[in-house]
Amino acid sequence: MTRQQVLAISMLVLGCLLLSPWRPWPAEVSENSVGSWLRIEPQLIEQRLGVLGRIQAVRQVTVAAPFAGLLQALPIAPGQQVAAGDIIAVLDTAELDPQLRQAEAQLLQSQRALRQLQAWASSSEMAQAKRAQAMASSSLELAQAALKQTQRLFDRGIVARQEVEALQQQMVMLQQDLLDARQHLRQTRERGQGVDLRLASIELDAAQARQRELAALRNQREVRAPFSGLLVPRPSEDRQLALQVGQLASQGTPLFVLVDLSQLQVRAALEQSDLHKVHEGMFVQVSGEGFAGHTLNGRVVAVGQQARTEEGQGAWFDLLIALDTQPDPVALGVRLGMSAQVTVLLYSNERALAVPAAALRTDDGSGHYVLYRADDYQPGRNVVVTPLRAVPQGVEVQGLEAGWVWVE
Repeated sequence: MTRQQVLAISMLVLGCLLLSPWRPWPAEVSENSVGSWLRIEPQLIEQRLGVLGRIQAVRQVTVAAPFAGLLQALPIAPGQQVAAGDIIAVLDTAELDPQLRQAEAQLLQSQRALRQLQAWASSSEMAQAKRAQAMASSSLELAQAALKQTQRLFDRGIVARQEVEALQQQMVMLQQDLLDARQHLRQTRERGQGVDLRLASIELDAAQARQRELAALRNQREVRAPFSGLLVPRPSEDRQLALQVGQLASQGTPLFVLVDLSQLQVRAALEQSDLHKVHEGMFVQVSGEGFAGHTLNGRVVAVGQQARTEEGQGAWFDLLIALDTQPDPVALGVRLGMSAQVTVLLYSNERALAVPAAALRTDDGSGHYVLYRADDYQPGRNVVVTPLRAVPQGVEVQGLEAGWVWVE
C-alpha cells in the first residue's frame, strides 16, 4: 500500500471520528445505540486508471528501392493489404545490367589469372626461362672447352696470345649470362608463389563478391512484400509527390511503408501524478468510438523514463501497451492512428472485504477495529482490522470474514 493510499484512508477515518467523539465500543450493543448491522461479504474490488492513447503498429518497415532504376510497374496501390511475397513494385535494370556485365568480365579475368599462377610451374614463361638458363649453361661449357684447347695450342706456340685472351673475355661474358639466366628463372618461379598468388586470390574474391552483389540486386528488380500487412504511402514532405510508373528511383529511395496489422500497440500519455501507479505487466482494456462494441485486451510493456518534450503544461510520460493478437483487426473497425480510451487495471481482488468508513474505530494505540459478528444471532465482538485502501464501497480491510459489522 502506497503512502498516498494510507494518507487517504487515515483522512477518511479521521473525518468520521470528528463527527462522532471517540469512545471504546462495548462488545455488546445497547438498545439505545444509534446505528445498524451491515452485512459484508467477499466481493470483487478493482481500481482502474483511464488515459487516452492512439493505436499504432508494433512493426512497420520502409520498403526502399534496392538499386537505381525506372519504375516499370506498381501493381498494388497504397492503402491495400498485401500478403508476404506479393510484388509491390518492378524496377528497370537498364542501368544495372552494364555494371553486372563488367563485373562478370572482371570475374573471368581474375579466374584466368589465378589459374595461370596456380599452374605456373608448367607455364610458357617458366619453360622459356628454363631454356634460357640451359642455353647459357651450354654456351659456357663450350667456351670453357674451347679455352682449354686454345690454351694448349698456345703453350705449344701454335696460336697467338690474342686468341687466348679473346676466349677468356668471352668466358667472363658467358658466366654473367648464366648468372642472369638463373636469376631470371628464380624470379619467374616466384611469380607463381607468395605475394603474387595471394594477390590474385584476393582479386578473385573481390570480383566474385562484386558479381554476386550485383546479381542479387538484379534479382530484386521485383520488389516483394517481406511480410503480410497494409501498404501505406511512403513518408514524404510533399504528400502530392506520389509514385508513378516511369519515375526514376535512386538506390535507397523509400517506395512504400509496410505495416504489420497482426501486432498492434497503443501509445498513451500518462500524467506525472499517476506515474507511480502503473508498472509493466498490468492488464489493460482498450476501447474506442471507431470500433464501438469491441474491447481489445493488452498489457503494459513500457512506461516512459523521460517526460514528453512536446507537452506544454505539466509532465506527461509515454505509456506503451501491447495489444493481444487479433485475427482480423480491420474487420473489427480498428484503424491505425485511431484515438482510444485506455483503462489500466491497477488493482483487483475477487474476494475483498470492504466496510463503510463509519464502521472503523481507533483505539489508544492508533489501531483500527470494528464491532463484528459472524451471524445475526451471535453477540458482537471487537475485531482488529488493517485498512488497506479507500475504495468506492468504503475502505478495504484485512482481518475480517463474511459477517456483520456495526455502523453508527
